Amino acid sequence: MRPGVLLVAFAYLLLAPPGLLLGPLGGLLALSRPSTLREWAWLAVTLAGMGAWLAPTGDATEQLLRASAVLVTGGFLAITLAWKGSAFRRAVAAIGVAALALTGWCIAFHVQWPELKATVSHTVGRSFSELARQADSTAGGDTGAVLRQMAESAPSWAALAPALVFLNALVGLLLAWTLYHGIAVRPLGDPPAPFRGFRFSDQLVWLPVAGLGLVLFPPAPAVRDLGANLLLVAVALYAARGLAVVGAGAGRLPRMMTTFMAIVALFLLPFVVGGLTLLGLADTWLDFRRRPASPATGGFDR
Repeated sequence: MRPGVLLVAFAYLLLAPPGLLLGPLGGLLALSRPSTLREWAWLAVTLAGMGAWLAPTGDATEQLLRASAVLVTGGFLAITLAWKGSAFRRAVAAIGVAALALTGWCIAFHVQWPELKATVSHTVGRSFSELARQADSTAGGDTGAVLRQMAESAPSWAALAPALVFLNALVGLLLAWTLYHGIAVRPLGDPPAPFRGFRFSDQLVWLPVAGLGLVLFPPAPAVRDLGANLLLVAVALYAARGLAVVGAGAGRLPRMMTTFMAIVALFLLPFVVGGLTLLGLADTWLDFRRRPASPATGGFDR
């Protein structure tokens, strides 16, 4: 297994809900009937980590997040057994099934979106406030002030919670599929394709259009929040597609030049994300990764 994949997985476990990675990985390993010590060791680690993450009771937001991870995991495993589509499509389908189940649960128990958003906002604000107090007692400087500003913007984070959970779940499932194929001796399905070939249906171009329309002409605050979530998902997906286009072209550049460009991009991140998003959108029509056909004659043009 490539060290880069393990590094990305470690970063994901630190920054994102770990159950969205550990659950699918453990379930996939169990389905492939592990027979080697490596497989059993990874299965034991993932199940222990998943159990430790699910054990605490937590507040309503944490319980809903854990329920989402369980539903996404179950949906992905069931769809993987029944459908041989790409990992990306199976991941999106599994998240869609989980979203429908959670929506049905909210309707059955009369949980309204403003109430849910207020609960998430309270949880996020409290978490950032606790981090700010810890930063004031340890790091000092401007760290605590930045965290307090993030706590004050908790309502904005809460409004985008569905999109953030969707993106975390999508990355977790795709990363679990990649790790699984590096661990299992007899894995299910086809191995993950290289990231530089990442693409999706061109019909998804209507997603940012719909999101922008709902944000600009909102009949209700809840509908405006829906549009903002659609826009965030669209920006993330098309930025990833643009990054795949850049990655496909970077293979023809010297490694030193590629490293220098990556370092510069870190200091211009907002502009880079915008540029990648536009590049991903343009790839829908221009298909930058298509190789031009070679001349049939093999001679000079006349």
